[in-house]
Amino acid sequence: MRQAFVQKSRLETERLTKHLPYRKKLRHMNHPRNYQKIKTIDDFRELDSPVPINVAWDVTPTESRQMVLRMLVKPKYGDWKIPDELFWLKDTLMKLHQIDTKATGILESNCYVTVRHGIPESQKDDEWHFDGASFRVDTIPERNYILVSHTPTEYKSGKLDIPEDFDPLKHDLFHFAAKQLKDAEITTIECNRWYLLNPFCLHRRNPNTPQIPRTFIRVSFVDIEIRDVNNTQNSLLPTPAFGRDPVHTFRNKLIKY
Repeated sequence: MRQAFVQKSRLETERLTKHLPYRKKLRHMNHPRNYQKIKTIDDFRELDSPVPINVAWDVTPTESRQMVLRMLVKPKYGDWKIPDELFWLKDTLMKLHQIDTKATGILESNCYVTVRHGIPESQKDDEWHFDGASFRVDTIPERNYILVSHTPTEYKSGKLDIPEDFDPLKHDLFHFAAKQLKDAEITTIECNRWYLLNPFCLHRRNPNTPQIPRTFIRVSFVDIEIRDVNNTQNSLLPTPAFGRDPVHTFRNKLIKY
């Protein structure tokens, strides 16, 4: 039954997207970015706000506590492999995939799922950061669709004055952006609503998030494979244990500009 559903979902995606031009921006979402263009540091000169997505939300994790980090559920050019513990999210994944495909014209991507359902734990989420802002590999921008149940995600908009000698392979872009926009207004998304956050959206979890159960979900469509030892393994789609932790081997070694 699940395999039949997988095949049907692929045919449906092809049906919905076969008339799309190769290069298409998120115009129907009033979004100016071209997601088929390799991202550069110049793309961060003007930051984006989260884009609200019209996808109904009427399901919750079936477990009282669930912590999943970047689990691969669909490889690029492959079928969906959704394990039992994430099957409650299946219909939403299909809808977000169709929306992303129609909006960007990108038919094939790796899809990763993050679920944090329970008492907030990670402190790194409380720091201002970008998702998908690495420059170690030339790649098109990833698309992250997020939803949070309470204490909404915060973000800042504005322009960055990036000097010519700023090197994202040497300098900490997160710290640089947070410092330049330290006086910028903090805005929040709405709870229980899906949003698109692209790599050019500076955001964080509210540092004062109460220690009560909270649901955060992120569905990421990424052009390249995320090779991180911290990724949660998918029993239906085992991937090599890469043994690398980019936070420790790369991010923590960046210099504050």
